[in-house]
Amino acid sequence: MAFLLNGLMQLHAQDIKVTKFERNFTSLIASMDPVYDNAGEACAVIRFLVRDEGFEIEPNLGVLKRENRIGEVRMWVPVSTKRIIMRHQGAMPLSYEIPVTLESKVTYDAVLEITKAETSANAPNVKFFVGAGYNIMSISGPSLAAGLDFSHHIVELGFIYGVNKTDDWYFYNSNGEVLAAYNYNAIRLSLRYGYDIMASDAFSITPQVGFAYNSISGDAGSNTSSSTYQSASSMSAFGAVRLALALGKNFRLQITPEYDFGLSKSDLCKLVSDNDDTFKSWTDGFNLNVGLMIYF
Repeated sequence: MAFLLNGLMQLHAQDIKVTKFERNFTSLIASMDPVYDNAGEACAVIRFLVRDEGFEIEPNLGVLKRENRIGEVRMWVPVSTKRIIMRHQGAMPLSYEIPVTLESKVTYDAVLEITKAETSANAPNVKFFVGAGYNIMSISGPSLAAGLDFSHHIVELGFIYGVNKTDDWYFYNSNGEVLAAYNYNAIRLSLRYGYDIMASDAFSITPQVGFAYNSISGDAGSNTSSSTYQSASSMSAFGAVRLALALGKNFRLQITPEYDFGLSKSDLCKLVSDNDDTFKSWTDGFNLNVGLMIYF
């Protein structure tokens, strides 16, 4: 959260800019009333043209004379002045290197402006994406995803609708009578976090971790089926690595192998998982997803 807030503050920060610094050939300010430095040399004059009076301007060798006027600040400075520090409330300080060699009794015009800070390489780059694909292993079926890519930090919500089913399961009472008969399929909701350890315009590698909720339901195979055996659920944690290949600017083809670890299981889930490998794989084991991601 701190990283997010810091990034948003950078996006709304302001910069001080010197949009012009040049000699004024028509001004006689510096020559008509010269001011001399401690070495006896006549100063140069810099006219800072500003939109407000909130600027603090500090030449590195000091100021021999200063005049504040509407829309401008005049400073008489030694000709050996090379750098000026400029400050303004709400903006980062600017250390400005004077682009010319100052001359005695010469006036220079400098235009100061406050602008929105440009997004730097360290500022966050936020993208929204959606994805569609197919889960090949574990819960086999179509998948959907949506998330945010925040300067290579990725948070994603996922959904899988499983179409693969278990064999028919029969449950009996103590007299050997059929209480229920079901075959099961599953759906999954997941939340994952990843970070691009290798990100380029063409290819990316993204380790991921996350949690998944697996909802398992049965289709009745008998009119006597009891609802007690119809639904099961489990929670999984997982680690994954996403490999993505760019297809133009906004599209990526991805393949994501992962391994799931069961964290909790309902009683029915425990019972069937111990005896059915397909059912067990929906909570524990390898998983593989392929699909297309679209970035906005």
